[in-house]
Amino acid sequence: MATDGTKLSAEEKTGSPAASDAEAVEAGYVSSRRRRLPGFSWEVRQEESSFATTKNASNADFDPIPPSKRTWNWGAYVAYWMADAWAVSNWEVASSMIAVGLSWKMAIGACVLGNTLMGLVITINGRMGATLHTPFPVLSRMPFGYYFSYFVVLSRCVLAIVWLGVQTTTGGQCMTVLLTAIWPSFADIPNHIAEDEGITTAGMCGFVLYFLLQLPFLCIPYTKVQYFFGFKSVIAPIIFLAVFGDTLHKAGGTISTSTVITDDNKIGGSVLAWAFFSNLNGVLGNYATLGLNIADFSRYANKPSAQNVQAIVIPVIFTIVGLLGIFTAAAAQTAYGRIIWNPIEIIDLWMASGSHGGRAAAAFGAIGLIIVTLGINISANSISAANDLMSFAPKYIDIRRGQLLAAFIGSWAFVPWKILASAAKFLAFLGGYTIFLGPMTSILITDYFIVRRGNVSVPDMYNFHGMYRYSQRYGSNWRAVLAFFIGCIPPLPGFVDNIVVAGDGTTGVSEGGQHLFNIGYIYSFAAAGIFYWGFNRFFPHKESMMDHPETGEDIIAANDAKVIEERRAERAERRPGLFARMFEV
Repeated sequence: MATDGTKLSAEEKTGSPAASDAEAVEAGYVSSRRRRLPGFSWEVRQEESSFATTKNASNADFDPIPPSKRTWNWGAYVAYWMADAWAVSNWEVASSMIAVGLSWKMAIGACVLGNTLMGLVITINGRMGATLHTPFPVLSRMPFGYYFSYFVVLSRCVLAIVWLGVQTTTGGQCMTVLLTAIWPSFADIPNHIAEDEGITTAGMCGFVLYFLLQLPFLCIPYTKVQYFFGFKSVIAPIIFLAVFGDTLHKAGGTISTSTVITDDNKIGGSVLAWAFFSNLNGVLGNYATLGLNIADFSRYANKPSAQNVQAIVIPVIFTIVGLLGIFTAAAAQTAYGRIIWNPIEIIDLWMASGSHGGRAAAAFGAIGLIIVTLGINISANSISAANDLMSFAPKYIDIRRGQLLAAFIGSWAFVPWKILASAAKFLAFLGGYTIFLGPMTSILITDYFIVRRGNVSVPDMYNFHGMYRYSQRYGSNWRAVLAFFIGCIPPLPGFVDNIVVAGDGTTGVSEGGQHLFNIGYIYSFAAAGIFYWGFNRFFPHKESMMDHPETGEDIIAANDAKVIEERRAERAERRPGLFARMFEV
């Protein structure tokens, strides 16, 4: 890092004409303002290679990832999706499909098709991050403009924080099972929380303990977190296969008598077709969030092709998890007398006999599911939320602070235990939110690959007055804004109807409006992309069009080498311990 007082303007760093009148920024800036904690600064570190024209616009984590921190190979992405796929929600994905009348084969067909399509979307969109090494909030400025990109980022951020809280509640349930397995009397703790809150005193104890447990895991640096994903990718299959194997054993080794397997489609004709499309839309929506912001993870790729494995691993592993969930639910019907989709409930039943063996099995199962939920909260929620929060206050928030802030907001401000227990309308809102994510994803992909053909300027993405401002007054690209609303407004009545019906209400929305919502993600994705391309074809913004990409890679690499040497010298001088090295970026 540069010595204090050294100043580099954006023009000196990149030669970008858009930044010629930009304010200079101190290289390697760290605030000298300290608080009571020694070594702590409210303002975060900003590396010398930053393209930001002011210290309020970026920090070391928000900058393009330098070569030394591009540590994810193809195996890391396999581990990432293994960590994400082995989840209770994916295990239960077919339950709602079978409940509306689809056969298990049709349900798996929807899973395979939906996950294949989403795998392609994620891989294509991830190419941007793997090539430019910038986070999603920065990339969104390219098509949407500086101001409207904040709306796009906020839309993604709220979802990530809410789901972080929901997964924390799931983890708290696993912790409650673990505590009960170790101390059976834990289940007899008197409840002092109102019934309509959706949680008991014992459940709140498990929730608090799990929340505290996950905090240090959220501090694992992004350059090392793939090793935790690798660990979870081994533990998670063992736990879920154990649940399946034990349930199948108790069912006498067969699932052929279960109604889950024997029942055919209970509906037919157009009703069956629309039910299939509705559930396909649900599968697409399950990971539409990561389809939008996958650059937050693909930016760590050691080469652009490293993340291509996602196109294969996503449909394969998610299909396997969905199949095991179906077969376990079928076996549970014989083993326990009823269909059980939730593996946490099955693990809880292991303690029913009161034997030491049953309690030990439940304890190990609960530990495994705790590891599972920890991995999901990191891979799907906390890092994404941190990048989004960082875009609003990069002077004060880096990835680590963003993850902790998101954890506190999601786990306490949104009262997620109440969401899971009673807020059917809110859950329907979260599930239908894909009609807004689809257009955003499509516009981002269309802009980079079709409109600009990869010829973009990374320095201008960090320059508030650069070429991606579009309008001096509004700071937004009207083409993207209009295409976004064209994509999301037509399915909106069906979206409202879905929320009202979830609360046992009725609306006057036509059958056609409901059907359009049933293909909401597909429609909004296609419509927004086509119209955005058309607007740029007939009304191009020539000022932002380039004939070559400008990534500033040479500047990033040169400063990265300099920072590495300085850190080696610093490390040799102070000799940090093992614990410090574990959490060092």
